Amino acid sequence: MENINKIWPKWEPVEVLGEGGFGKVYKAKRETFGQVEYSAIKVIQIPSNQSELDEMTRSGVSNEHIKQYYYKNVEGLLEEIKTMSKLKSASHIVAIEDYEVEENKDGIGWTIFIRMELLTNLSDYIESTNFTRQQVVDMGIDICKALEVCHQEKIIHRDIKPGNIFVSRFGDFKLGDFGVS
Repeated sequence: MENINKIWPKWEPVEVLGEGGFGKVYKAKRETFGQVEYSAIKVIQIPSNQSELDEMTRSGVSNEHIKQYYYKNVEGLLEEIKTMSKLKSASHIVAIEDYEVEENKDGIGWTIFIRMELLTNLSDYIESTNFTRQQVVDMGIDICKALEVCHQEKIIHRDIKPGNIFVSRFGDFKLGDFGVS
């Protein structure tokens, strides 16, 4: 599954949790001395598919310019990762545990692997529980705390929506996806 074992040999992908325009997110597990732990691993392909490259080539863009274009995309993603890593100890922001960037050997492109804490997205959480009025209040407080941390670090999130809110197994709400911050 997307060479995750090549990057982190002890982490075994278990299932696909979701996929979107930028890649897939896997649930992965690691077992050490009988203890099992889980993590979410996001795998992002830049460019996302070969047809993007083909279209740019057909339109007359040189390979050098294509590579520069996608390199800037990778730099942008690394800025998001750095931002989230900077906020790692904040209790209401999704924690990135590790990341790797691998350049494609057979052409233009990169694969970015991001290992994060395993959380449930808000939509799935609401569907699987009796979402109470108190939980709505708790969510508001937790997301406000996340935004206070962002404010202290002079970061504007710019994309607060249910798809960027997650829930820990302890019921804490966390803010993720700092792509446009």
